[in-house]
Amino acid sequence: MEDVRKLIQTRKLGVNEMSIKEAEEKLGAIFPVQYKELFKLVNNAEIGDWILYPIKDQQNPKKTWDDVVRQNTEVREEFMPKELITIGEDGSGDKLCFIVNQGIMGDAIYLWSHEDATHEKYASTLKEFIVSASEEENDDDYEDE
Repeated sequence: MEDVRKLIQTRKLGVNEMSIKEAEEKLGAIFPVQYKELFKLVNNAEIGDWILYPIKDQQNPKKTWDDVVRQNTEVREEFMPKELITIGEDGSGDKLCFIVNQGIMGDAIYLWSHEDATHEKYASTLKEFIVSASEEENDDDYEDE
């Protein structure tokens, strides 16, 4: 994930393995490897229009009052299927999600639409999502000129 780190606008420091494991325990599912690698590099990543929910940083909990666990327990959309774990949003109500199967989150990123409460595959991996979202943002910047 270090090779795509330069595509991420956020400069917030990553979290340690213990913080990641604590989030997994609270969610009842294991994150994909790429997700863990990314969050060790940067927490609360902004990628294009998308913001990935942070993982609560046990060393500095005040910096991460809102986190991926809270988003999936306290503020979760009631029509969202239980097998989805939401990991980020774009401000419009749409969410990025992983699908959980037998306590393990799959690698694919899904887009959950708040308008019709459906989800569809958005990218095969987190790395693919980061590259694609960054390219879209660069295309938008180019069109604005």
